[in-house]
Amino acid sequence: MNKLYAKQTIMNQRIFWGVMLIPAFSLFTACAPGEGHVHAPEINQDSVKAQIMAMEAAYAVASNAKDVDGVAAYYAVDAQSMANDEPTRVGMDAIKAGIQKELAADTSGATISFETTGVWAAGNYATETGTSTVKDKSGNVIRTGKYMTLFELRDGKYIAIRDMWNNDAPMPAAAAPAAPAQ
Repeated sequence: MNKLYAKQTIMNQRIFWGVMLIPAFSLFTACAPGEGHVHAPEINQDSVKAQIMAMEAAYAVASNAKDVDGVAAYYAVDAQSMANDEPTRVGMDAIKAGIQKELAADTSGATISFETTGVWAAGNYATETGTSTVKDKSGNVIRTGKYMTLFELRDGKYIAIRDMWNNDAPMPAAAAPAAPAQ
C-alpha cells in the first residue's frame, strides 16, 4: 500500500502543479507584447525644445524681413491658425493671406521676438507655450503677447498644425510732455 500511496501522492502533486502553473504561464504569455506590438520611441524633450526654439527664431527672422513664405514655412499645409481678433485661418492660403496682411500693416519697422516658456512632447505631437515681444526701431517695447502651438512630427520634423495667440493688455500711452511754464 505504501507504493500505491506514494504513486498517488506524486500523481496528485503533478496535477496540482499543472493546474497552478499552466494558468500562470498563460497569464505571462498573454501579457507579453506580440510580434506586431511597437513601443513608442523614447522622446528627448530637450531635443524637441531645441528644434521648436529654432523654428521660432526662424519665424521671427522671416517676420522681421517681411518674408511671407518664410513665416508660412512654420505651418503645415492643413494647419489652422487662431489669430488675435479675427476668425480662424484654415489652410495655407488663409494663413498666408493673414501673414501678408499683418506684415503689410506694420510700416513702423517694428521687430518681433519669441521666448519659449514650455515644450511638452509625447508620441508624434509637441505643444509649446511662449511669449512675444514687439519693439519699435528704438528698441522700446510697444506690445507683448502670448501663444500656444501644437506641432506634429511629419517626415522627421515638427511642423505647426494649430496655433493661437493674442496680445496682452495694450501698453500704457506715454505721458504727454508738460507744457512749459509761462
